[in-house]
Amino acid sequence: MKPLRILYLIASEDGFRLLQSHTPDLAEIAVRKADDFADVHYTYPSEQTRSHTGPQGASFDVSGSANKGDEQRLRFARHIVAALQTEWEKGTHDRIFVAAGPKLLGALRDAMPKALHAHVAGEVHKDLMKIPVHDLGAHFKEVTQV
Repeated sequence: MKPLRILYLIASEDGFRLLQSHTPDLAEIAVRKADDFADVHYTYPSEQTRSHTGPQGASFDVSGSANKGDEQRLRFARHIVAALQTEWEKGTHDRIFVAAGPKLLGALRDAMPKALHAHVAGEVHKDLMKIPVHDLGAHFKEVTQV
């Protein structure tokens, strides 16, 4: 039986990596930073919001920057999905696995065309960008046993 050829997307708010499985090891095939894209100007919410504390301790954003952060996240997600799609279209992979923090994972789902999303076999809801390649396999063990 031929081993599965898996394409992995590891993404965070400030970058992404594409990896492929080479049994038993993973190999990194692309690394990009959000700064590489001229139209992405994302800053973390703690750096961009001004909040106001209202009655009974409720707080809300008065600058509208939370929406700007969401817009930047979606814009970056579109770049990530474009890179993923380009790699997928080479026809050298059988499945896709995605790992990203919850907000970015949602943006990736929104940006991903249905035809590509149909090949996503599993997701890990965490930011694994800083995990060395040789340690990533353990994080995907549960989702890759499909």
